[in-house]
Amino acid sequence: MHPKILKRGRAACPLRIEVPSVLPDEIRVVPMKSGSESQDLIIAGDRPAPRKTAGKRLAGWEFREEPKDADQPFFLYIASTEADFEAVDALWEAVYGEECGWLPAAEGPRHKDRYDAQSTYLLARAEGRVVGTMRLVEDGADGLPIEQFVAIDDLRGPRRRLIECQRLMILPEYRNRRYDQMPYGVLAALVKGCIHWCVVHNATHIVADLFTETATTPIAPLVALGFEETGKEFIDTELEGSGRSIALLLRVAELFSRPFRTSASFYRYLNEYDSTVDVYH
Repeated sequence: MHPKILKRGRAACPLRIEVPSVLPDEIRVVPMKSGSESQDLIIAGDRPAPRKTAGKRLAGWEFREEPKDADQPFFLYIASTEADFEAVDALWEAVYGEECGWLPAAEGPRHKDRYDAQSTYLLARAEGRVVGTMRLVEDGADGLPIEQFVAIDDLRGPRRRLIECQRLMILPEYRNRRYDQMPYGVLAALVKGCIHWCVVHNATHIVADLFTETATTPIAPLVALGFEETGKEFIDTELEGSGRSIALLLRVAELFSRPFRTSASFYRYLNEYDSTVDVYH
């Protein structure tokens, strides 16, 4: 505080004004005791300076990961148990085998090959039943499965981390169903899980190999999502009579950033928190 003496007009009427270092909420006038030599007035704040808030926790900023109920009837998750991989093989038999007639005779699990160690299978459960799957293969020393049929060296780059999305299968009776928990269907739920998985695992680009001669090929919806044609065509010789396939490429950041550039609810759905999706570990 620094006292100052002010004069009012010609008559000497000294006032002592004490200016607080921090501006108070209220200012009050306090008269001096009677009998003093001067009629001084003290102007002072009646509240102390506020306490410093440095180091205090910001409300709502602390991250707490919420647990997911793995037993709920609608769920999108990573295959990890023997039962999960049996469900993957059952989907292969139902879709690639019974429906399409592409599976050659084989012994042992259908899903296992030399890329198994670098693969992640997503599973979609609806109404308590596993109804869809998608395989995500990380780039490694053996390359990607698509390179058995066509070269993709030009799709790689110093700042790119590729994964391949393949073996997308959904049971026929669930392909066009919508649920409150999966408002855009099983395919969209699998795409959502794929994008979330890619962000967590730092994948920058997705290579998708798709059949062109099937009535249910997802080429059109994936192009709408931002996948671009690469001009690469090939025949998947692992499947008998599957016909021609093409490779599409997606920059993950393009799809992930779309909710920032549009109010369309579908793109919000792809990025928002979802109690039925658990692909983060």
